[in-house]
Amino acid sequence: MKAILIFTFLCAVGFFSELMAQESSADSLFDIAEDYYTAGKYDDAIQYYTLSGEDYLQRDDSLGWVKTKLIQIDALISNGEVQQALDSGLDLSQQKPSDASLLTQARINYLIGWAYRLLEQYENSKEYYLQGIELVNASKDSLWIAYLNNNISYAYLYTDDYEKALFHLTKAKEVYEDLGRTRHLSSVLNGIFLTLSDLGLHKQAEKYIRASLEIRKEINNPNLLDIAYHNMATSHSRLGRRDSAIINYQKSLKLSRMLENPYDITQTLLNIGNLYEESGENETALLYYNEALEFNRQTNRPVSIANNLSMIAQLAVEEGDYSTAESFYMDALSLLEGGEVTAESAQIYFRLSEMELSRGDYNSAEKYLSDGFEIASNIDKTTLLAQGHKLKGEVYAMQGNFDSSLKEYKKYYKLNSNEGALSLSIWPAIHLARAYNRVESDSAFVLAKQVFENIDAVRNNVAGFTFKAGFFSEYAGFYNEVAEWYIVRKEDHNKAFELVEGAKARVLMDELAEAESKLFQQLDEATLIRKQQMQKQIDKLYGEIRESEDNTESEQLRNELKNLEFEYQTFLNTIRQKVPDLKAFEYPEPLRAGDAMDLLDDETAIFEYAFANDKLIRFLITQDAIEGTVIEQIGSQPAKTFLTQEIKKFREFIIDGTGEGEYEQLYNALIPGEDLLRSKGVRNFVVVPGGPISFVPFEALSKDGKYIIQTYNVKYLPSASIYPFIRPPHRTTSQELLALAGSGFEGGQEGITESSSQTSFASLPSTLLEVDSIAANFSTTRLLKNEDVTEATLKSFDLSQFRYIHFATHAEIDEINPSQSGLMLSKKMEVESLFGEDGHLNSTEISGLRLNADLVTLSACQTGMGKLINGEGLLGLQRSFLTAGSSSVMVSLWNIFDRSTSVFMSKFYKSVLEHKEEDYGIWNQSLDLVGLYEHPMFDYKAKALRDAKLAMIDHPYYNKPVHWAPFILIGK
Repeated sequence: MKAILIFTFLCAVGFFSELMAQESSADSLFDIAEDYYTAGKYDDAIQYYTLSGEDYLQRDDSLGWVKTKLIQIDALISNGEVQQALDSGLDLSQQKPSDASLLTQARINYLIGWAYRLLEQYENSKEYYLQGIELVNASKDSLWIAYLNNNISYAYLYTDDYEKALFHLTKAKEVYEDLGRTRHLSSVLNGIFLTLSDLGLHKQAEKYIRASLEIRKEINNPNLLDIAYHNMATSHSRLGRRDSAIINYQKSLKLSRMLENPYDITQTLLNIGNLYEESGENETALLYYNEALEFNRQTNRPVSIANNLSMIAQLAVEEGDYSTAESFYMDALSLLEGGEVTAESAQIYFRLSEMELSRGDYNSAEKYLSDGFEIASNIDKTTLLAQGHKLKGEVYAMQGNFDSSLKEYKKYYKLNSNEGALSLSIWPAIHLARAYNRVESDSAFVLAKQVFENIDAVRNNVAGFTFKAGFFSEYAGFYNEVAEWYIVRKEDHNKAFELVEGAKARVLMDELAEAESKLFQQLDEATLIRKQQMQKQIDKLYGEIRESEDNTESEQLRNELKNLEFEYQTFLNTIRQKVPDLKAFEYPEPLRAGDAMDLLDDETAIFEYAFANDKLIRFLITQDAIEGTVIEQIGSQPAKTFLTQEIKKFREFIIDGTGEGEYEQLYNALIPGEDLLRSKGVRNFVVVPGGPISFVPFEALSKDGKYIIQTYNVKYLPSASIYPFIRPPHRTTSQELLALAGSGFEGGQEGITESSSQTSFASLPSTLLEVDSIAANFSTTRLLKNEDVTEATLKSFDLSQFRYIHFATHAEIDEINPSQSGLMLSKKMEVESLFGEDGHLNSTEISGLRLNADLVTLSACQTGMGKLINGEGLLGLQRSFLTAGSSSVMVSLWNIFDRSTSVFMSKFYKSVLEHKEEDYGIWNQSLDLVGLYEHPMFDYKAKALRDAKLAMIDHPYYNKPVHWAPFILIGK
């Protein structure tokens, strides 16, 4: 396109040359270039400035040539061609006419100073800026006095000389305000924002970037808007408004990609990557960091490249890859050698110190800490000094010197306490609370309360699972730590329980509350369609990545997916801001201790588990009491280490028949207060698991030759607090059963195109028998079998009209991308694609279904498995079906045998109908109609499941736990 424009222009010049003889074509070309420059079309502007300059030279108009050259250099810088601009500026400095005015000479110095600044050569930058200021002061040109003062402020800012930066910014601001130059005033306001932010004065800084952005919106220059949106996003992020931060980063990124300016896009990419890193999405974060590095390497800026490498190294540390991290850190330091001493050098030394502490190399950690602290002290930068004190506090704590550690953490906290930035104040308060706890000071509890308030304020300010759950996962463990303090130091078991509940399934509880309030029904049709289309595009890219066998193609697809997923997160947060009820929605608080006890009858208890670092916190909740226990060690091992190993062996023993028989230590660690349970007559217990305990089938635990299921009935919840928000059973439906049996995955059928991922799924012939035997118990059923089972067909039904939905097909659990876990319904890709489907009903799609089911059964392999996330627990398919409206979900914890499963399911559903008649007869139905019926926590479904398991224990062939223990019931 650019070539066509140039060709067209050259033809035009030739055609009109004689007509323009009486007029200066150079001036006309210059005016055209100016229009392009004002519109931010720098490529075109540079072309016309070049032509204009050549014309001035042919007419021996040296002053006209200099005028054009000056603005051409400006356009080169704005276009990201900084090194070329610097070379042109230095050449112009040598070639300028002897009669060049003071102002012209000052402008040359200004451009050279600007280019040096962008190339991070700040001392050279200051030298030329100061020469320029001297010249413009002599010329008494107010506007250029302001230009140069504004620009030199950045050179001082980036070398941490804030006093001089603010001095020059103030001078520039006064002039621009007097002259009414709002465009240039926006740059000064931006500079003041950056300076105050660097000083930690984030609340004071915000008004300046807001004012700058408003001016730039009126000007509508893309280059200026890009910078403004980026800095506005940074401000929102630091002040805890993550929804607004995401939206503004997306606006900045869109403009940066359009402008193709490597100088502007790198920091936006790094900041978005950091959002993903803070959310635990390290793979996506790395994609952004790597893209930023590609752009950074085009700019020849050692400090920016070093910072970029350091961020990649930090990801490697989080993944435990210390050798790779060390290599990146050393590469970063080598880039900074011989240059000016910068804050980045100190930052890298501090990160190296943290890494060595993680590795247990305290000598190296202290050496790097000393190197970093020396630089930080010389620079006297608050944020760096704070980090240094934090690391000193950590070293002292590891050495057992808790008093000295506390002093360092107080300094760390104090240096961050004036920031007014919620998201930046949380970790300093956490570290100080821990330090107070080590010396057994009650200040630990006061600070912890403040931390939890700040976490909730930020957590509720963002939409979308990725950033909401990811943000919370970073802090969820601290809730458990404080719960342990309350048990050990205060013996306040009720408060400890409330804190542990505060760290469980918070996003799921929010999603259930949103669904109950029907907030998203307020969205207009166009918004809903766009939301669905974006989800489909994301799913399509995931599918293409799974199918791709070419590394280059896969990398391109991952980058495309990365951009689309961030665009989708932006879209969700934009919706949140535009829908008043959604923006103002008050998300529910976790259950209080008394409310949890009120859920129970005298035959039911809750067993709840959490981990505070390596310690197990275990609760027994009955109708009249909560008893908490902290277990530090089991045998000679930390509790978490022991449990992780024993649970793995226990599962292997059940599934493979390997290992020893009863796991008595595991039983004793997990089952609290058996004497108390017997004395109270407890017959049922609800398991609220945590960490590796999420993978335990409690029913199969045994002692003295007896399985738990033979004594107690068992069901599961992600948290006690979500129970009130799960939809109740016994809602009105017109049909009883929808059952799907997708057995035809054996492949090789003529005319059917299947994906490579689907070829790995075996045929399930017994599923046909399974659904037939189940259907025999019901009067109104819809059965889909074999080739009738498609995603498109399933979605064509009104699923809200079925009381029971049964899937007997393959499942695919994606522990890296939980949204892509789902049920494999069909391999008929050509048929599915006609309806915009892919045969894979994934977790996101499931959440969007409308269900009134009492029960959804996933008679498929490992449907209860998934990714474990701090603060959310296990991300299995059960979450999605609960969000969609099902009262309960039955899932499996390992690969199941289709023959024994067919027998099991037949017994289960027969028992379901028997117990339903007993539990929900005419009298209870009448009470329910007038709102007086209380649904028992252990209703007919839980009783039927126990009956089926007991029947299987007595079965001559299928009596081993491998056949009956994988199936667990979750929900109401």
